[in-house]
Amino acid sequence: MLPLLARKYIYRYLLVAFGFPLLARLMFGLGGTLEQRAGQPTTVSKGLKKIGAFTQRRADKAAGKRK
Repeated sequence: MLPLLARKYIYRYLLVAFGFPLLARLMFGLGGTLEQRAGQPTTVSKGLKKIGAFTQRRADKAAGKRK
């Protein structure tokens, strides 16, 4: 069994490695779908796309990717 401290870091790694990219795609996709249905960018779709882009940037930074 892993020590409690090691588990905390493993869970954090799993969140950054898998959770953030999935969340980013989901938010960006929802924003795009909402924008398509409305026919033009709305405040909510812009917000979802910004959240998706921010989350993707954080995931890339945590993974050590460069621009």
